[in-house]
Amino acid sequence: MAKKVLIIGAGIAGLSAACYARMNGYDAEVYEMHDLPGGLCTSWKRYGYTIDGSIHWLMGSKPGTSFHRLWEELGAVQDRKMYYHDAFYIFTDNHGQEVTWYRNADKLEEELKSKFPEDEKNIELLCNLIRKFSNFPMPIDKPYELYSIFDFFKMMKIMRPFFKDLKFSSRITIGEFAERFSNPALRELVSLILGERDFSLLSLLVTLGAMHTGDGGFPQGGSLEFAKAIEKRCIELGAKIHYRSKVIKILESEGKAVGIVLENGEKIKGDYIISAADLRTTLYDLLDGKHIHPKHRELFEKVKLFPSMVQVSFGVGKQMNLAKNATGIWLKTSREFFKERKIDWLLVKDYSFDPSFAPPGKSVITVGFASDDYKYWEKLSEEKEKYAEAKEKIADEVIEEIEKLHPGFRATIQFTDVATPITYNHYTGNWKGTFMTWIITPDKEKKFRNIPKTLPGLDNFWLTGMWVQPPGGIPSAALSSRHVIQMLCKKDKKQFRSTVPDT
Repeated sequence: MAKKVLIIGAGIAGLSAACYARMNGYDAEVYEMHDLPGGLCTSWKRYGYTIDGSIHWLMGSKPGTSFHRLWEELGAVQDRKMYYHDAFYIFTDNHGQEVTWYRNADKLEEELKSKFPEDEKNIELLCNLIRKFSNFPMPIDKPYELYSIFDFFKMMKIMRPFFKDLKFSSRITIGEFAERFSNPALRELVSLILGERDFSLLSLLVTLGAMHTGDGGFPQGGSLEFAKAIEKRCIELGAKIHYRSKVIKILESEGKAVGIVLENGEKIKGDYIISAADLRTTLYDLLDGKHIHPKHRELFEKVKLFPSMVQVSFGVGKQMNLAKNATGIWLKTSREFFKERKIDWLLVKDYSFDPSFAPPGKSVITVGFASDDYKYWEKLSEEKEKYAEAKEKIADEVIEEIEKLHPGFRATIQFTDVATPITYNHYTGNWKGTFMTWIITPDKEKKFRNIPKTLPGLDNFWLTGMWVQPPGGIPSAALSSRHVIQMLCKKDKKQFRSTVPDT
């Protein structure tokens, strides 16, 4: 009789865990508090328009890449059109100054040198590093927990051509590297490109290197359709998914996880429990703080959390082409949006390129900016009228800024939707409404290179998802679950198997 795996959460990590569990002969049941799959990888409908709340670009969209194989195994990319923009981002200050950050490193080098000739040498250094890391082999085949001495030697051999550049780029932050540029405008752009200056430079180079090779497309239909494809793969493999089934406790017996308790009081027994839910909720609520690894405790107490986001979306009555042929536009501003806080940059995205997002001849525009004051939003949400007024004010401020970019924008708006950190927390349970996780700075990278997926004193239990594969994102969520099932197979002395569905 097959052993039963109970999985908490039907986000990308939970669905992926169920898929790989079924591929390896386990019974798999997923319990999700919401009525939809995807977790943070989601979209929502308004008046016939689709508002996307997750994917900006997808690592592994290009066939032949290591992550593409992962998405094939999960049934997410088969027969799915990918949209590729010529530029990653466009930076504009609304006064005629515009810089295009091309995905291709050769075009990027030409663009930056033409705009910032005084920084020629550092521009060449950056673009040469991007080209170098475009060939970087991502080691995703198995988790570090299962590496043998032979595996480590094999990895060292593969990584040898990158040793010098890895040493340099993993020990410096994006912000520190940006300070090498003499032009203050270019320093700001380099710091902004991933939305967080404290990431290691390596994270930027790997991202831009992938784009240089043609990876990093946008999947047609957006985030929820992407998640639904994995849900479909789950069901076809024989997994069961229970929606509106919130887990409130994990059952233990003699040092082992043996089941879960649902909000309605129902107790369900299983041989193994995998939590793909929010890490803080899992440790402090579902397990009452009884099994906390010192590394997890230190993460919560000492490591910076990626800020949450405010996203303002508009359904507009015409196709705007605001972002031209770029993933988005970073729009320079200096306006108070809330709590007397000035926002320096807005990220504007236009989904006109995907006809599935809006009725013919219309489009969806989204504008996002970071908001790291969750307590402010939490307190504000306690008074519905004040919360609604704050969202309305933010939307109006955003409209005024886009009017500078595209005069007449206000008149085209057919509806407005505002998502705050409270929105993300309410629908996903993610701590403080963040859509990513930890910012592992270079000084902490060695210590947190491998975040434990098991807990002290609790056998037959695993953690998966982006909380144990920072900084987060959809690929890391899926990869962590593949790794957890590999660890489970190792425990049961089974050969791990992965398959690609027949097309």
